[in-house]
Amino acid sequence: MTINPTGRLRPVNVGNVVSVGISLYRTNFKTYSGLAFKSLLWYLVPVYGWARSLMILGQIGRLGFKEMVREPETAKQALGKVLPRLWTFLGIAFLVGLIQFGINIGLSIVRGMVSIPVLFLARTGEAGASISALLQLLLLLIFLAIQIWFQARFWLYDLLLAVETDLEATQAISRSWQLTQGSSFRVQLVFLITYMIMLPLIILSFVPFLFTIPYFAAFSSENPDPAFFSAIFLASLAFLVLLFVVSVFTVPFWQSVKTALYYDCRSRKEGLDLELKKRKTS
Repeated sequence: MTINPTGRLRPVNVGNVVSVGISLYRTNFKTYSGLAFKSLLWYLVPVYGWARSLMILGQIGRLGFKEMVREPETAKQALGKVLPRLWTFLGIAFLVGLIQFGINIGLSIVRGMVSIPVLFLARTGEAGASISALLQLLLLLIFLAIQIWFQARFWLYDLLLAVETDLEATQAISRSWQLTQGSSFRVQLVFLITYMIMLPLIILSFVPFLFTIPYFAAFSSENPDPAFFSAIFLASLAFLVLLFVVSVFTVPFWQSVKTALYYDCRSRKEGLDLELKKRKTS
């Protein structure tokens, strides 16, 4: 959040939320990227490693929030707060994933039903086919926006679990929904802007596959060239390495922006900035 000359933190617009996240990320880059590296390594270990990985992401968020409210913690102190909730981080991630999966299934069914008359329109001639194609694209964009809207409403759950340590998993999900109520469009914009900033780095990880294009062009199913499979294997290996490196940079950035958004939502809904000002003056 931006800080005015009196030292008060206050709610800001979408662009500034992202800017604050960038500032938080840059200021603590060494600490956050180091934690992200550990998180990604742990993620390679099934079950326990997944829980540990998600817990470390929560630790990054807690460190960022505590810095924003002028109550900084060390990485060790933050770890002491989130470690007892290790399995809760895994449980809530599974629960949110299950909820979003159910929502996506429901949306797919509704979209399929709505698409039926649109598909029949395509059989009425060239004009009907063109209109049908446009309507299909419109439906795709509408349902994609709805999916992102639901994702945005659940976006803060892990941060809530790390910062508000008295919350249980289901309570953290409900609280994320509550904090983003009335701000869903803003949250979506922050979500999309953050993703677009990271997109060039994400695309970079796919570059190795460009070198396999000549092998695809020359591929023959009747007489397959062993070099084709070698190229695919090497490209996939390079992709995974690059993706890991890219994630070390993008994961803490994602958490930093989320932290700035969490603070902003609490300021707007609960007057957190006013509460902090009272504490300073009392």
